[in-house]
Amino acid sequence: MNHSREDAYDEATWLVEEPDDSKIMVIHTLTVHPLYFKNGVARALMDFSLQYSRAQGMRSVRLDVYEKNAPAIALYKKCNFSYITTVDLGLGEYGLKLFMLFEFPIL
Repeated sequence: MNHSREDAYDEATWLVEEPDDSKIMVIHTLTVHPLYFKNGVARALMDFSLQYSRAQGMRSVRLDVYEKNAPAIALYKKCNFSYITTVDLGLGEYGLKLFMLFEFPIL
């Protein structure tokens, strides 16, 4: 988690209009060891990231997820992230063509 974002994020119309990247938190990677699947670990990590971002005065939390990663997409929706759009992050050579962008506005 940090304030760096992929260039393709500029193609999106976000829910929170914020020109200052230091007010936007970006989640880059969320992984859970297979032995701990279905134990609430991913949800706990997401809850922590939102609490931390709120405590740091962030206005929004954003992330991208490979369009075929159904378990992650379901998690983000359960965590009340809003789907924004789908973009190409330039990872097609690795078989990862399109990524969905999600955002959680912090009120």
